This record gives sequence, C-alpha cells and structure tokens, in this order.
Amino acid sequence: MTQPLGAGAAGRVTFTRGGPAESVHRVHAAVVDGRGHTVAWCGDPALVSFPRSTSKPVQALPLALAAPELPGDELAIACASHAGTPGHLAVVSRLLARSGSTVADLRCGTHPPFDPEVAASLIRAGEAPTPLHHNCSGKHAGMLLACVQSGWPREGYTDPAHPLQVRIRELHAELGGVEVEEVHVGTDGCSVPALALPLHAAARIFARLTAPEGDLAPALERVFQAMRTHPFLIAGAGRLDTTLMPLVPGLAAKMGAEAFYGLALRETPRGPLGVAFKVMDGGERARPHVALAVLRELGVPVTEELRALAPATLHNWAGREVGTVEVEVSLEWA
Repeated sequence: MTQPLGAGAAGRVTFTRGGPAESVHRVHAAVVDGRGHTVAWCGDPALVSFPRSTSKPVQALPLALAAPELPGDELAIACASHAGTPGHLAVVSRLLARSGSTVADLRCGTHPPFDPEVAASLIRAGEAPTPLHHNCSGKHAGMLLACVQSGWPREGYTDPAHPLQVRIRELHAELGGVEVEEVHVGTDGCSVPALALPLHAAARIFARLTAPEGDLAPALERVFQAMRTHPFLIAGAGRLDTTLMPLVPGLAAKMGAEAFYGLALRETPRGPLGVAFKVMDGGERARPHVALAVLRELGVPVTEELRALAPATLHNWAGREVGTVEVEVSLEWA
C-alpha cells in the first residue's frame, strides 16, 4: 500500500448563529483507490481513530464467510446500526434463531429504540426495551451464528480473546493493510472490542468493499450488495445511511458513533474509492455536511436531493432562519 504523503490542514464545519461562529468541527479524512493506494486526504490521514459502528461490515465478514447462503437482509442487519422498528426486529429475530440462540444470549445490553415513534409506543404500552431494540442486536445475532457455523463457542463471544474477535481484528489488519499490532483494542458501547486504526487503513477497508479481490472477494461482495439492497435495514427512516445510499449509485455507507463515517464508492470519475473521515469532536450534526463535501470533491454529482441532507442555513422550531453552516473541506491529492 502507498502510505499517505503527509498531513495537511484539517477541514472545518462552522455553525454560525446571527453571524458569529457558535461551533467549529475539525475534520480529518482519507481516500484510497481500488488498488489500495492512498490518493487523497484532508488533515491527517494517519490519524488513529475508532470507527466504532463503521467497523460493522468487517465484523460481519466472518458471518458472510461461514454462512454463504444467508439471505441478504439478514447479512444487512448484521452490518446495521438499526432503529429498533418492527421491520428491523423481525430480521434480527430470524437471524438469531438460525444459531439456536435467544434474546437472553445477546450481550449488547439495552437502550431505547432510535426510532422515536417506536420508543414512544413502548412508553405508552408500559413496556421496557429489550436487547433486540439495541442498534447492534443484528451484529450480535450475526456473531452468534458465525460462532456456531465456525465451530467456536457462543459463550464469551464478546471477549477480545475469543476466536471470533481475534479473527475480526485480523481482518481489520488484512483489509486495512496494516499489522495486527497497529489495530488497537478498546471496548465498544455494546461490549464487543472497538478497534482503532489509522484513517487510511479504514478507507482501504472501504476500498476493498467496493473493489473486492482475493479469497475474501465473494464475502466482501455479498456484504456490499446486502448494504446496497437493504438501506432501510442499515439504519432507518430519516437517518443518513438509509437516505444517502439510494441517492448515490454504487455507494455503500456506514456511520459510526462520535461522527466517524465510511464510504465505499463504486462509480466515481476516478474509479472505485474508499473513504473514511472523522469529525474530531464527535459532532454528529457535522457529518452529513462533510459527506456531501467529500462526494463533491470526488466528482460525484450533488443533486438537489443530496443537498437537502445538509442545508446551508439553520432554522429554529418556529421556522425562522437563525444561522448558517460553512463547510471548508477540500482534499489534497497525491
């Protein structure tokens, strides 16, 4: 892999209110082509960061390898940060049953559904959310099935020393073009290992999704197609992944907590590209603005529908214009 040529100026997204800046979000990004070469960057492409849920397509690879006949919607939900709607839960439940597991086997914990209507309906019914509602329940159900199909124990499947998690770390290193020791291990909100690696390595993983090669190619292609075919399952109505993918031909996108983002672009003027970016302060509201700026820099046509995902003006609850969003994200090319 060609290493990044050096760090440049970080990008910025500035939110103003009545003129003065109210918040400023610094941005770092890396772009890798289909051959695995780092071709562009913004800020520091060697920045080590946690992709968080942006890692889910890699975390689903052992499942794709062990269960090649798995339906695409179940593979998609294993890559998802879902909203907890009945449509999401039905697919998670089906995937969970394939391994002979139950909700009690999920080690992701519990939080209210991301979908506000579903969350409100649970409150009205006097019901508590279950681990199925956790946005990572599909990932965990997929991990349980990967264990069963691979002959690994289900017990302890979230432990960093478990064979599944060891393999997932190896896959991050292999696809990212780095040594395993460069993939640092923390703990995610759902209790599986959270793996940190350089931005250029995360971008290379998404380049491999869009331009698969080698022994992993069939599984990578299945993950890519599952995400493309089932965008609703990847996130949910009104959320960036679900809205963005149908608007950009040949795009698979995956958000991660603290404003990380990964893009696998199959159709750009420069051929297949993988992108990873990090908003340093974790400011989630800056993410769609950065995504659109990067797409524009890569020559992807930005339509009215895409521009609507990242408005340049801010409005309050009464509909009054109260501020602007100023985006300064430009790529340096190798």
